[in-house]
Amino acid sequence: MSYVVKILKPVIVFLFLTMTLITFAATLARLFPSLPSFYWAGEATRYLNFWITCLGIGVALHMGTHFSLTIVVDMLPAPLRRAAAIISHVGVLVLAAVLIQFGIQMMTWNFDQLSAAMEIPMSYVYAGIPVCGALVFAQTAVSLVRIVLGKDEGPAAEGMAP
Repeated sequence: MSYVVKILKPVIVFLFLTMTLITFAATLARLFPSLPSFYWAGEATRYLNFWITCLGIGVALHMGTHFSLTIVVDMLPAPLRRAAAIISHVGVLVLAAVLIQFGIQMMTWNFDQLSAAMEIPMSYVYAGIPVCGALVFAQTAVSLVRIVLGKDEGPAAEGMAP
Protein backbone atom coordinates (compact mmCIF):
# COMPACT_ATOMS: atom_id res chain seq x y z
CA MET A 1 0.00 0.00 0.00
CA SER A 2 2.95 2.34 0.56
CA TYR A 3 3.64 2.52 -3.19
CA VAL A 4 0.09 3.82 -3.72
CA VAL A 5 0.64 6.48 -1.06
CA LYS A 6 3.90 7.52 -2.76
CA ILE A 7 1.88 8.16 -5.91
CA LEU A 8 -1.07 9.80 -4.15
CA LYS A 9 0.95 12.37 -2.18
CA PRO A 10 2.22 14.27 -5.25
CA VAL A 11 -1.20 13.92 -6.90
CA ILE A 12 -2.83 15.54 -3.86
CA VAL A 13 -0.21 18.32 -3.86
CA PHE A 14 -0.85 18.91 -7.58
CA LEU A 15 -4.63 19.05 -7.06
CA PHE A 16 -4.21 21.45 -4.13
CA LEU A 17 -1.85 23.67 -6.13
CA THR A 18 -4.29 23.66 -9.06
CA MET A 19 -7.17 24.57 -6.75
CA THR A 20 -5.13 27.41 -5.25
CA LEU A 21 -4.14 28.80 -8.65
CA ILE A 22 -7.71 28.66 -9.95
CA THR A 23 -8.99 30.47 -6.87
CA PHE A 24 -6.23 33.08 -7.13
CA ALA A 25 -6.91 33.66 -10.83
CA ALA A 26 -10.66 33.98 -10.19
CA THR A 27 -9.99 36.51 -7.43
CA LEU A 28 -7.77 38.56 -9.74
CA ALA A 29 -10.45 38.41 -12.44
CA ARG A 30 -12.96 39.91 -10.01
CA LEU A 31 -10.54 42.67 -9.00
CA PHE A 32 -9.60 43.53 -12.58
CA PRO A 33 -12.66 43.48 -14.87
CA SER A 34 -10.49 43.55 -18.00
CA LEU A 35 -9.33 39.97 -17.26
CA PRO A 36 -11.43 37.06 -18.57
CA SER A 37 -14.09 35.68 -16.26
CA PHE A 38 -13.53 32.43 -14.38
CA TYR A 39 -17.22 31.64 -13.92
CA TRP A 40 -16.35 27.97 -13.45
CA ALA A 41 -13.77 28.55 -10.69
CA GLY A 42 -16.12 27.92 -7.77
CA GLU A 43 -17.28 24.64 -9.22
CA ALA A 44 -13.74 23.52 -10.07
CA THR A 45 -12.57 24.39 -6.57
CA ARG A 46 -15.38 22.35 -4.99
CA TYR A 47 -14.65 19.31 -7.14
CA LEU A 48 -10.89 19.51 -6.60
CA ASN A 49 -11.43 19.87 -2.85
CA PHE A 50 -13.70 16.82 -2.92
CA TRP A 51 -11.06 14.74 -4.71
CA ILE A 52 -8.31 15.98 -2.37
CA THR A 53 -10.44 14.84 0.56
CA CYS A 54 -11.21 11.44 -0.98
CA LEU A 55 -7.56 10.73 -1.76
CA GLY A 56 -6.34 12.28 1.48
CA ILE A 57 -8.46 9.92 3.56
CA GLY A 58 -6.56 6.95 2.15
CA VAL A 59 -3.18 8.62 2.72
CA ALA A 60 -4.06 9.66 6.27
CA LEU A 61 -5.28 6.17 7.09
CA HIS A 62 -2.04 4.65 5.80
CA MET A 63 0.08 7.09 7.80
CA GLY A 64 -1.94 6.54 10.97
CA THR A 65 -2.84 10.21 11.22
CA HIS A 66 -6.56 9.71 10.76
CA PHE A 67 -8.70 10.53 13.78
CA SER A 68 -9.25 7.66 16.18
CA LEU A 69 -10.55 7.65 19.73
CA THR A 70 -8.72 4.94 21.67
CA ILE A 71 -9.09 6.02 25.30
CA VAL A 72 -11.46 3.17 26.21
CA VAL A 73 -9.66 0.57 24.09
CA ASP A 74 -6.30 1.50 25.64
CA MET A 75 -7.66 0.66 29.11
CA LEU A 76 -8.62 -2.89 28.07
CA PRO A 77 -6.36 -5.89 28.65
CA ALA A 78 -4.38 -7.01 25.57
CA PRO A 79 -6.74 -9.83 24.41
CA LEU A 80 -9.80 -7.57 24.60
CA ARG A 81 -7.90 -4.72 22.97
CA ARG A 82 -7.07 -7.05 20.08
CA ALA A 83 -10.72 -8.16 19.81
CA ALA A 84 -11.89 -4.53 19.86
CA ALA A 85 -9.40 -3.71 17.10
CA ILE A 86 -10.67 -6.60 14.98
CA ILE A 87 -14.30 -5.54 15.47
CA SER A 88 -13.38 -1.94 14.64
CA HIS A 89 -11.55 -2.95 11.48
CA VAL A 90 -14.42 -5.17 10.32
CA GLY A 91 -16.78 -2.22 10.81
CA VAL A 92 -14.52 0.00 8.73
CA LEU A 93 -14.36 -2.68 6.01
CA VAL A 94 -18.17 -2.76 5.89
CA LEU A 95 -18.32 1.04 5.64
CA ALA A 96 -15.69 1.02 2.87
CA ALA A 97 -17.66 -1.64 0.97
CA VAL A 98 -20.79 0.52 1.24
CA LEU A 99 -18.83 3.50 -0.11
CA ILE A 100 -17.62 1.42 -3.04
CA GLN A 101 -21.03 -0.06 -3.85
CA PHE A 102 -23.09 3.12 -3.57
CA GLY A 103 -20.34 5.26 -5.09
CA ILE A 104 -20.43 3.11 -8.21
CA GLN A 105 -24.24 3.37 -8.24
CA MET A 106 -24.03 7.17 -7.99
CA MET A 107 -21.58 7.21 -10.88
CA THR A 108 -23.85 5.14 -13.11
CA TRP A 109 -27.00 7.05 -12.14
CA ASN A 110 -25.36 10.39 -12.93
CA PHE A 111 -23.38 9.41 -16.01
CA ASP A 112 -25.47 11.62 -18.29
CA GLN A 113 -25.69 14.55 -15.88
CA LEU A 114 -23.29 17.41 -16.62
CA SER A 115 -21.97 19.91 -14.10
CA ALA A 116 -23.50 23.37 -14.36
CA ALA A 117 -20.48 25.52 -15.18
CA MET A 118 -17.79 23.20 -16.55
CA GLU A 119 -20.20 20.77 -18.23
CA ILE A 120 -18.19 17.69 -17.26
CA PRO A 121 -19.96 14.41 -16.47
CA MET A 122 -20.82 14.28 -12.77
CA SER A 123 -19.73 10.65 -12.74
CA TYR A 124 -16.12 11.96 -12.90
CA VAL A 125 -16.74 13.86 -9.69
CA TYR A 126 -18.60 11.03 -7.98
CA ALA A 127 -15.82 8.59 -8.89
CA GLY A 128 -14.02 9.90 -5.81
CA ILE A 129 -16.44 8.03 -3.55
CA PRO A 130 -15.61 4.47 -4.68
CA VAL A 131 -11.93 5.41 -5.01
CA CYS A 132 -11.98 6.58 -1.39
CA GLY A 133 -13.79 3.40 -0.37
CA ALA A 134 -11.23 1.25 -2.18
CA LEU A 135 -8.31 3.04 -0.52
CA VAL A 136 -9.90 2.66 2.92
CA PHE A 137 -10.79 -0.98 2.25
CA ALA A 138 -7.28 -1.89 1.08
CA GLN A 139 -5.50 -0.19 3.98
CA THR A 140 -7.91 -1.54 6.58
CA ALA A 141 -7.66 -5.07 5.16
CA VAL A 142 -3.86 -4.94 5.39
CA SER A 143 -4.09 -3.66 8.95
CA LEU A 144 -6.66 -6.32 9.90
CA VAL A 145 -4.46 -9.11 8.54
CA ARG A 146 -1.55 -7.77 10.60
CA ILE A 147 -3.71 -7.76 13.74
CA VAL A 148 -5.05 -11.27 13.14
CA LEU A 149 -1.53 -12.60 12.52
CA GLY A 150 -0.34 -10.94 15.73
CA LYS A 151 2.07 -8.57 13.98
CA ASP A 152 0.19 -5.52 15.23
CA GLU A 153 -1.79 -4.61 18.35
CA GLY A 154 -4.48 -2.65 16.57
CA PRO A 155 -5.56 0.98 16.32
CA ALA A 156 -3.17 2.26 18.97
CA ALA A 157 -0.18 0.89 17.08
CA GLU A 158 1.70 3.52 15.14
CA GLY A 159 0.67 3.86 11.50
CA MET A 160 -2.32 1.53 11.64
CA ALA A 161 -5.24 3.58 12.94
CA PRO A 162 -8.53 2.65 11.22
